[in-house]
Amino acid sequence: MTAIVLAGGRGRRMRADKAGLDVAGRTLLEHVLAQVEPLFDEVLVSVSPGQPLSVAPSRVRLVEDERPGLGPLAGILAGLKAARNEACMAVACDIPDIDVPLLRALAGATCGSEITVPVGPAGLYEPLFALYRRSIVPRIETLLAAGERSILPLFDRCRTVVVGFEDAGRVRNLNTRADYESYLRSIGRGRAVRPRGGKGRSGSRRPKAPKG
Repeated sequence: MTAIVLAGGRGRRMRADKAGLDVAGRTLLEHVLAQVEPLFDEVLVSVSPGQPLSVAPSRVRLVEDERPGLGPLAGILAGLKAARNEACMAVACDIPDIDVPLLRALAGATCGSEITVPVGPAGLYEPLFALYRRSIVPRIETLLAAGERSILPLFDRCRTVVVGFEDAGRVRNLNTRADYESYLRSIGRGRAVRPRGGKGRSGSRRPKAPKG
């Protein structure tokens, strides 16, 4: 299985480059990669075209979106097209803690599905912590060509399986400055960095009833 870590964008609500945020002396991206790398035989980092990014681990491969400014759907597309494996786990770099039991639950529920996505207690999809198969590449391309940037319409066009979880804290997103500072307090270490301008990618939405 391939991991696609979505690191494009600069974090509009965060007012900083999320991937470069400091967590205990290393960047948030490095913090996430340290958890992801032992779990997958291939790790891709999806970035915006021309985005400056330094990734130390030699096994990680950078892939660029074909067109800038199209959000995480374009990042997932770039990762799927570059992946060696059929099954790919998309993980946003602003999800600082990888819930391995939930990841395994997603992998275990993929039989016959093209997408396996978790849904939390508030009824929201977590599309940036979900499994996608390379076979859906043409449908993503069709959506983007039609001007659609949201991931959610993809679920109605693919065989989608939902995995529910009850604790909202299992998939924690750092969307705002307050989220980031709260996370640093929760782990009891690290330091905040001065915010910089930019825009980001992540977020959850309320699901429609998926097919499958």
